[in-house]
Amino acid sequence: MVDTLLGAPSHPDEVALRAATLRTMVEIQKAKEQLTTPQQMELFLQHLAYEQVLVELTSQRRDDTITPQRAKEIEDKAKKYLRASVKAMKIPQTAKLTAQAFVTSAATLAHKVFTVFRIRGEQ
Repeated sequence: MVDTLLGAPSHPDEVALRAATLRTMVEIQKAKEQLTTPQQMELFLQHLAYEQVLVELTSQRRDDTITPQRAKEIEDKAKKYLRASVKAMKIPQTAKLTAQAFVTSAATLAHKVFTVFRIRGEQ
């Protein structure tokens, strides 16, 4: 279904979008109670930002500018950080974001993770 909706990914950002979409769909289906629209948006925003962090971590690992242990540590901490950050945003029930605003919000959150955990340029 994700392939039909998004097509085959050809760029790391598309890979992140695809993975976030799939993670969100699975989590919504597994939820014990039906999630509200803002809850679904929060979940997708959290997953999209997390996947963008993973893209950067993968790039850093390929360039050998971050150790595997540090990458794993950041990955684990990023999940918690993003969950708390998205919850703090408190998306209102009537929130309407354009697709671009949504992607920009995710990129902003991912950048905050990079800043907080000092990902760029780490040795």
